[in-house]
Amino acid sequence: MTKEEILERSRKENNEKDIFDLEVQKKAAVVAYFSSFGLCAFVSILNWIFTRRVSVQCWMIFFGMLSIAFFVKFFKMKKLHELFVALGYLAVFIMLTIVFVLQLTGRLGTVATPGAAA
Repeated sequence: MTKEEILERSRKENNEKDIFDLEVQKKAAVVAYFSSFGLCAFVSILNWIFTRRVSVQCWMIFFGMLSIAFFVKFFKMKKLHELFVALGYLAVFIMLTIVFVLQLTGRLGTVATPGAAA
């Protein structure tokens, strides 16, 4: 087998994708996950400082994104671990969505801000 034949076979096995490109995409996804976590934490801290409430919206989106990512990994790799992680993230997403809807409808009380009139 020549070098060109080996490279051609490798490309076919990887669906015409370059290995370097796949590694860059993988690294970008990891950086995006950690960055989104940091941004959610930053927004939550700011929200707590100014309103004495924690915003569930950004965390709802974050955990929804993670659950979808792990469901995709499960369907592609067929690993049971990925399914359990996805279901855990989905459970957190559902709980945060319920809290968000309850806050929107006024059924979940808000924390009083200091100095507010009673």
